[in-house]
Amino acid sequence: MKIFISGSKSISKLPELAKTFIDQFIENNDEILVGDCYGVDAVVQKYLESKGYSNVIVYCSGETPRNNFVTGAKVCSCAEAAKGLTGSAFHYVKDIQMAQDCDTALMIWDGKSKGTAENIRRIKELKKPYRIITED
Repeated sequence: MKIFISGSKSISKLPELAKTFIDQFIENNDEILVGDCYGVDAVVQKYLESKGYSNVIVYCSGETPRNNFVTGAKVCSCAEAAKGLTGSAFHYVKDIQMAQDCDTALMIWDGKSKGTAENIRRIKELKKPYRIITED
Protein backbone atom coordinates (compact mmCIF):
# COMPACT_ATOMS: atom_id res chain seq x y z
CA MET A 1 0.00 0.00 0.00
CA LYS A 2 1.10 3.56 -0.69
CA ILE A 3 0.10 5.91 2.12
CA PHE A 4 0.02 9.69 1.60
CA ILE A 5 0.58 11.43 4.95
CA SER A 6 -0.20 15.14 4.99
CA GLY A 7 -0.93 17.73 7.61
CA SER A 8 -0.84 21.21 8.98
CA LYS A 9 2.30 23.32 9.20
CA SER A 10 1.19 24.47 12.68
CA ILE A 11 1.51 20.95 14.14
CA SER A 12 4.92 20.30 15.68
CA LYS A 13 4.12 17.10 17.60
CA LEU A 14 2.52 13.92 16.28
CA PRO A 15 -0.78 13.00 17.95
CA GLU A 16 -0.63 9.56 19.63
CA LEU A 17 -3.29 8.21 17.25
CA ALA A 18 -1.14 9.24 14.26
CA LYS A 19 1.81 7.34 15.76
CA THR A 20 -0.41 4.26 16.13
CA PHE A 21 -1.37 4.42 12.45
CA ILE A 22 2.21 5.06 11.31
CA ASP A 23 3.44 2.13 13.43
CA GLN A 24 0.87 -0.05 11.63
CA PHE A 25 2.09 1.21 8.22
CA ILE A 26 5.66 0.34 9.25
CA GLU A 27 4.58 -3.13 10.41
CA ASN A 28 2.88 -3.68 7.02
CA ASN A 29 5.97 -2.33 5.21
CA ASP A 30 3.72 0.20 3.44
CA GLU A 31 5.36 2.84 1.27
CA ILE A 32 4.94 6.24 2.91
CA LEU A 33 4.60 9.32 0.72
CA VAL A 34 5.33 12.57 2.58
CA GLY A 35 6.08 16.15 1.64
CA ASP A 36 9.13 18.27 2.45
CA CYS A 37 7.54 21.06 4.49
CA TYR A 38 7.93 21.92 8.16
CA GLY A 39 5.10 20.99 10.55
CA VAL A 40 3.54 17.55 10.02
CA ASP A 41 5.83 16.64 7.09
CA ALA A 42 8.95 17.20 9.20
CA VAL A 43 7.64 15.48 12.36
CA VAL A 44 6.45 12.46 10.35
CA GLN A 45 9.87 12.23 8.69
CA LYS A 46 11.64 12.48 12.07
CA TYR A 47 9.32 9.83 13.55
CA LEU A 48 10.03 7.46 10.63
CA GLU A 49 13.77 8.08 11.04
CA SER A 50 13.52 7.34 14.79
CA LYS A 51 11.98 3.98 13.85
CA GLY A 52 14.74 3.28 11.31
CA TYR A 53 12.09 3.10 8.56
CA SER A 54 13.12 4.05 5.04
CA ASN A 55 10.33 2.74 2.76
CA VAL A 56 9.57 6.42 2.24
CA ILE A 57 9.34 8.81 -0.69
CA VAL A 58 9.82 12.50 0.11
CA TYR A 59 8.02 14.63 -2.47
CA CYS A 60 9.11 18.16 -3.28
CA SER A 61 8.15 20.83 -5.81
CA GLY A 62 11.75 22.05 -6.09
CA GLU A 63 14.81 20.20 -7.37
CA THR A 64 15.65 18.92 -3.87
CA PRO A 65 13.58 18.62 -0.66
CA ARG A 66 13.55 21.50 1.84
CA ASN A 67 13.49 18.85 4.58
CA ASN A 68 14.50 15.20 4.37
CA PHE A 69 15.20 13.62 7.74
CA VAL A 70 14.78 10.00 6.56
CA THR A 71 18.03 8.14 5.87
CA GLY A 72 17.60 6.13 2.70
CA ALA A 73 14.34 7.76 1.60
CA LYS A 74 13.73 8.11 -2.12
CA VAL A 75 13.02 11.62 -3.42
CA CYS A 76 10.37 12.53 -5.96
CA SER A 77 11.01 15.97 -7.43
CA CYS A 78 8.04 17.59 -9.17
CA ALA A 79 10.21 20.54 -10.28
CA GLU A 80 9.41 20.08 -13.97
CA ALA A 81 5.65 20.31 -13.36
CA ALA A 82 6.10 23.20 -10.88
CA LYS A 83 8.18 25.35 -13.27
CA GLY A 84 7.00 28.95 -13.38
CA LEU A 85 4.60 28.56 -10.44
CA THR A 86 4.94 30.44 -7.15
CA GLY A 87 3.46 30.37 -3.65
CA SER A 88 0.88 27.74 -2.79
CA ALA A 89 0.38 26.79 -6.47
CA PHE A 90 4.07 25.79 -6.55
CA HIS A 91 3.78 23.63 -3.42
CA TYR A 92 0.44 22.10 -4.47
CA VAL A 93 2.21 20.38 -7.40
CA LYS A 94 3.83 17.82 -5.04
CA ASP A 95 0.54 17.42 -3.13
CA ILE A 96 -1.37 16.70 -6.34
CA GLN A 97 1.25 14.10 -7.31
CA MET A 98 1.11 12.38 -3.89
CA ALA A 99 -2.70 12.28 -4.03
CA GLN A 100 -2.50 10.62 -7.47
CA ASP A 101 0.24 8.18 -6.44
CA CYS A 102 -1.28 6.95 -3.15
CA ASP A 103 -3.75 4.19 -2.35
CA THR A 104 -4.99 5.84 0.84
CA ALA A 105 -4.25 8.94 2.92
CA LEU A 106 -3.75 9.98 6.52
CA MET A 107 -4.39 13.67 7.21
CA ILE A 108 -3.19 15.20 10.48
CA TRP A 109 -5.14 18.43 10.59
CA ASP A 110 -5.42 21.44 12.88
CA GLY A 111 -8.91 22.12 11.43
CA LYS A 112 -7.73 25.39 9.85
CA SER A 113 -4.91 24.65 7.41
CA LYS A 114 -5.99 25.44 3.84
CA GLY A 115 -3.30 23.17 2.37
CA THR A 116 -4.51 20.14 4.32
CA ALA A 117 -8.14 21.00 3.48
CA GLU A 118 -7.11 21.03 -0.20
CA ASN A 119 -5.45 17.63 0.16
CA ILE A 120 -8.59 16.20 1.80
CA ARG A 121 -10.68 17.62 -1.08
CA ARG A 122 -8.30 16.08 -3.66
CA ILE A 123 -8.38 12.65 -2.00
CA LYS A 124 -12.20 12.74 -1.82
CA GLU A 125 -12.34 13.78 -5.49
CA LEU A 126 -10.11 10.83 -6.42
CA LYS A 127 -12.46 8.59 -4.36
CA LYS A 128 -9.60 7.21 -2.29
CA PRO A 129 -9.99 6.13 1.34
CA TYR A 130 -8.61 8.52 3.95
CA ARG A 131 -8.61 9.24 7.65
CA ILE A 132 -8.40 12.61 9.38
CA ILE A 133 -6.73 12.92 12.76
CA THR A 134 -6.95 16.14 14.75
CA GLU A 135 -4.44 17.28 17.35
CA ASP A 136 -4.39 15.61 20.79
